Amino acid sequence: MKGVEAALAVWEESRRGVFLSQALRNYSTDLSEGERRLASTLVYSAMRRYNLWVDIIKSFLHRPFESLFPLTGDALILGCAGLLEIKHFFPQALVNAFVEAVKKKRPYDVGLVNAVLRRVIVEGRRRIEELKSSQNLLDQALLWGLPQWVARRWTESWGQELAKKLFVAQVVRPYLSFRLSPKVSVEEMSSRLLSMGIKSWISPYFSYVLRSASFGLPPSVVGYDEGLWTPQTESSVFISEQAVLLSAGKKLILDMCAGRGIKAGHMLESTQDTIVEAWDISKNKVNAGQRELKRLGLLERSIWKVGDSLSLVPDATPELVLLDAPCSGSGTWNRHPEAKWKLSAGKLVGYSRLQKELLKRAIDLVAPGGIVVYSTCSMFREENEMVVGEVLCSAPEVIELEIDSKGFPLQRGRPFGYYIWPSSPWADGFFLCILMKR
Repeated sequence: MKGVEAALAVWEESRRGVFLSQALRNYSTDLSEGERRLASTLVYSAMRRYNLWVDIIKSFLHRPFESLFPLTGDALILGCAGLLEIKHFFPQALVNAFVEAVKKKRPYDVGLVNAVLRRVIVEGRRRIEELKSSQNLLDQALLWGLPQWVARRWTESWGQELAKKLFVAQVVRPYLSFRLSPKVSVEEMSSRLLSMGIKSWISPYFSYVLRSASFGLPPSVVGYDEGLWTPQTESSVFISEQAVLLSAGKKLILDMCAGRGIKAGHMLESTQDTIVEAWDISKNKVNAGQRELKRLGLLERSIWKVGDSLSLVPDATPELVLLDAPCSGSGTWNRHPEAKWKLSAGKLVGYSRLQKELLKRAIDLVAPGGIVVYSTCSMFREENEMVVGEVLCSAPEVIELEIDSKGFPLQRGRPFGYYIWPSSPWADGFFLCILMKR
């Protein structure tokens, strides 16, 4: 079964530090749509609740899990996740596929893989039900696939009820939302997507965003190469839309940490004469951002620079600065689950320190009367209102502006900014704070 073999190859790449999304792109070219979907489901299901699957597997082993041959351990994790997460798949066929994959490279472990996965079929769900009925915080962290220290931190910050919503959000399967170019209508794009078998419907919050139940590779979807649409979560769209609304009459926007240029593309698509100067410390991301704006036909209205945003100098004084700061990414862990297993409390402190320095720099750079839009895709208060609060203490000339949500689900920070809760397959967790330099 090619989907299972691809999942094992992708998982091996992820152990070497490659993002799942990139590894899947590398191995998807020779797969049918069904095989690609199976591989994607297996690796993301396995990564989202990695600690749960290891806990279940360990209960069926008579030797330390860490002593297993890497391929054997990978097969058990992916197999366990597939058996307990995939609803419409004959369990024994999945077990046989993993057994055959292990047989090719590690025949001595075939019996072990077969025996453990068969026990998962019979007893695995019992363990999940035990955890569901437990009120213990560490059991809940295990059930929903969170590092224990994160579960504690979120419970302390948000209280049990809201923290539980964040826990559950870890296993929500994300789907594609399409930010449409002004060059195409909703009706035309919906029709073109349907021709590929992709059903779509308009977002309740944005007249130019379509939702779908697809999680396919964007370049393979009709209209992408033409620049007719861009994959962007609705939370991210709300952030860049706020920048667009505040950019009226402004000539230069500085995108301090532009990444792949998704928000820059939205701002340029929605304005006429505005120029975006885009910075990023990664040359690869700058190259990707330039390709993105070229795809949209907007590259000539942008200026790209590689370097540290703490030391780069803009070509002119910006009237609006968008600072989508580097962060833990904790609001997007259902899309990028590998990130949560790499984060530590020490790294979180490092992010917070960097965010304060970047926000101070943004305030220094923006023109008097100008706007700073500060955002993260994090649900940690240390990266959000605590950053804003500390910076405002040393910047009396800066005030926070209120945001008109226009029905979009926002939750007020304490006391600064607003949170977008990861409440649907099309909305990630984000924080947003808009500041004006008087």
